[in-house]
Amino acid sequence: MSSRKDFFRSIIESSSSIGGSNNDSANATSQNLDSGYRTGVTTSGEEPAAPLPVQGRGRAWALSSLGVTMAPPADAAAPLVTPMENLVMGGRGRFLQKLLSQAAPTAATVEPPADTTVPISSATSGAGTASIKDSDARSVASRQASDVTKAEDSFVLRECKEQGEPVIRIGKEGNPLHLMGNFMELKCEPDRGIFLYTVDFSPPIDAKRTRQRCIDSHKDVFGTAYTFDGHILLLPKALEQERFKLTSQHPTEGTPVTLSVVFRVQQQMSQNVAFYNKLFRRIMYMLQLSEMGRKHFDPTQARIIPQHKLEIWPGFVTAVNEFEGGLMLNLDVTHRVLMQTTVYTHIKMLAQARGGQFRENVLKSLLGAVVLTRYNKKTYRIDDVCFDTNPLSTFRYGERDISYVEYYKEQYGLEIKDHQQPLLLNRSERRVVGKTEPEEMIVCLVPEICFLTGLTDEMRNDHKVMRDIATYTRITPNQRLVAMRQFCENVNKNEAARKLLASWGLELMITPKVMMGRQLPPENITSGGGVVGSAGPNVDYTRQVTNNPMLEIVHIRQWMLLYTQRDEQHASVFRDCVKRTCKLLGLEVAQPQVEVLPQDATNLYVQALRTRIRPGTQIVVIICPTSRDDRYAAIKRILCTEVPIPSQVINARTFANEKRNRSVVLKVLLQMNCKLGGSLWGVRVPIKRTMICGIDTYHEAKQRSNSVAAFVGSLDAAFTHWYSRATVQERKEEILNGLCVSLEKTLQAYQRRNCHLPDRIIIFRDGVSDEQTNICQDYEIPQLQAACKLVQPDYEPKITFIVVQKRIITRLFTMSRGGGDGEGQANAPPGTVLDNTVTRRYMFDFFLVSQTVQMGTVTPTHYIVLRDDSKFSPDILQQLSYKMCYMYYNWTGTIRVPACCQYAHKLAYLVGQSVKRMPAESLNDKLFYL
Repeated sequence: MSSRKDFFRSIIESSSSIGGSNNDSANATSQNLDSGYRTGVTTSGEEPAAPLPVQGRGRAWALSSLGVTMAPPADAAAPLVTPMENLVMGGRGRFLQKLLSQAAPTAATVEPPADTTVPISSATSGAGTASIKDSDARSVASRQASDVTKAEDSFVLRECKEQGEPVIRIGKEGNPLHLMGNFMELKCEPDRGIFLYTVDFSPPIDAKRTRQRCIDSHKDVFGTAYTFDGHILLLPKALEQERFKLTSQHPTEGTPVTLSVVFRVQQQMSQNVAFYNKLFRRIMYMLQLSEMGRKHFDPTQARIIPQHKLEIWPGFVTAVNEFEGGLMLNLDVTHRVLMQTTVYTHIKMLAQARGGQFRENVLKSLLGAVVLTRYNKKTYRIDDVCFDTNPLSTFRYGERDISYVEYYKEQYGLEIKDHQQPLLLNRSERRVVGKTEPEEMIVCLVPEICFLTGLTDEMRNDHKVMRDIATYTRITPNQRLVAMRQFCENVNKNEAARKLLASWGLELMITPKVMMGRQLPPENITSGGGVVGSAGPNVDYTRQVTNNPMLEIVHIRQWMLLYTQRDEQHASVFRDCVKRTCKLLGLEVAQPQVEVLPQDATNLYVQALRTRIRPGTQIVVIICPTSRDDRYAAIKRILCTEVPIPSQVINARTFANEKRNRSVVLKVLLQMNCKLGGSLWGVRVPIKRTMICGIDTYHEAKQRSNSVAAFVGSLDAAFTHWYSRATVQERKEEILNGLCVSLEKTLQAYQRRNCHLPDRIIIFRDGVSDEQTNICQDYEIPQLQAACKLVQPDYEPKITFIVVQKRIITRLFTMSRGGGDGEGQANAPPGTVLDNTVTRRYMFDFFLVSQTVQMGTVTPTHYIVLRDDSKFSPDILQQLSYKMCYMYYNWTGTIRVPACCQYAHKLAYLVGQSVKRMPAESLNDKLFYL
């Protein structure tokens, strides 16, 4: 047997093949595809990342040699309260955490706001004293500015490099379907482009606004159509000279300033997509739309819902990109719900209703919420509430100290009435000329003039409120198309907007893009006893699932039923319904161990679960009188960690409607069977020796808790059994430090069940934006490869890595028979695939509509294939993705994402929201989190 040192040396020697195809393994396993699929050809993988230098020996040394590195993140703002340490990781998890840990962010400097931003208090907040200084007091050395200039030039030139050949991967399976999307073509004049110049100032000028004014004084040279970010000047046409100097007068000091203008490069229209998005931000301003985040709204068209004290602002969200069909504007209709009550009113209600824990309740209610300041129509996220400051607190404004009361009176004519109210704190980052890293800016807001946006939890649970809101927000495809065309007409009718586009050689079309898609046929659902039935055009197989035995049954021989005395009647109804309905599913359920609590107290639930569960209990069912987060979290924390047993929590109100009791109990029994390791139904997936995995992360916006990453992998050929593992990671960290360990343990579980390792691993990665795909490519995929080496040194499975994006603004509609006039448009049906025209020019990607909706407009899911060692054809990956949308056992129909992604989402949410620590290993082979 080779030594440990030789083992890791063999890993390093074999790591040179990482990033390419697996030649021998690829040929050996290529025959495992059933005739139901046809194999195509794809591009090869990416080069491995540079190795991370790690001293010593063991797994850290091996993984560093395998190139497991992480792109350095932008420095995050230091939180007011330090997030808790990752206490749940041990062994390999701790090792990986140390190996891949990020450098601590530098201390942030608190800066005062711009003229139109609420100023910063110099007072002490509840989290400590903030060091406030005037932005005009900044000083940047010219040497530092020169270094930044070189870095910016390098960045610009890198961005101008060619992106390679376009990637065109089009499938053939399915019935042709004429589609219309929410994409408007941007026509470009021939031979037009973007001419990039750099501008240096002598003597150096730190303030970006002052630099801009110097540039504006030379419109006779640059014209009126240009974009300047403080250093880089973009022009639609080339200047006569490539290198020259201009002289300006300093706007405030009156001293001469020399501008050195140097031509750098000419970009094609497609090489600077970010510029076009900035261009449309200017157009939105010209249309007098209010910006909130990345969306723009029209307050003049607000819809009022007086009975709920709400108003809804209609608006648009835009994104310009180069697609296979050229440069296009992705345009969608959106809405923003705003309350007509202020944050001050909300705080007063909390003070009157809950008394003693006032501060805790205010923080719990407001942290993470977004507020609107109507005086400047800006939105801010609440990061803290400063109870030790009030509107009489002062800050440095120009050459004097001024209170918030005085500031708002002078600047906006607003009278602050309550001078003792606490202040709201918002943190943001901004770029400072002469510095490579962004600086943190803290803004304090007065609750009295801030309005809450969005909905409270009480509103979301109120069906009347949601129904009234849906009247305005859930618009049909026809209404959406009409609004899109109206927007484009408004742009073309607005003289300033039209001239701005024309100066850059652009013209916005008003007709949505027409494309050719395909519809995949519905799948056949297999139940127990060999019963097979079609899912039908609406992909709803509830009747088949509830009227036939389950695919794989785990009989319930010993279980516990826990409830309070007040729910005795509901518990009796539940037991009777279980007796009557379990036979329909082929399930045998014994009489439960009944435990009755004298009252509804969280500590009584915890005590009963710790002391009354008998050995051999398969599952615990708890009937709670109401829905309460603290009680639910305590129950799940006990049953997922201390006493690891699958559990089912039921709200007693579920049994209020006697007519629905049968269907409710049927769904509960289905969930219980899954949590015990059974399976409900299956679909035919003609691919062998393959593991399908799903990855997702959970971030808690309102709490300063750590994030949770969940990994779910299939264990059988039918993809009905799953191994699930959650890891806790640093707050707001999207990439997965524990990915290597999670895959290693999943592969070991797969090997124990099947007596062999999978030849292929297909990863569906949810929760990744376009900007983060490089992190997946350079960081997460190497972790997967490292995990395979840890299982067996010579194990090299073919890896397919697919990013799943569901939060997109793409919409697809079926074409009316009358042509492209938009009349009679409908939602794209389930199974719709679009892999041309509006797909990314340099990516292997496609859109898939897998679900059906009864109201509003359906949203497709975007799939991006980052790596494909198996060289699957587009048809195989499209059909496989669609099939996996049938396999989510908590819904008798298709869902928006593959089941493995939704399982990962459910697990991450449960751990992040309730359990707060890693569940016990004994639960990992069951869907205990459904």
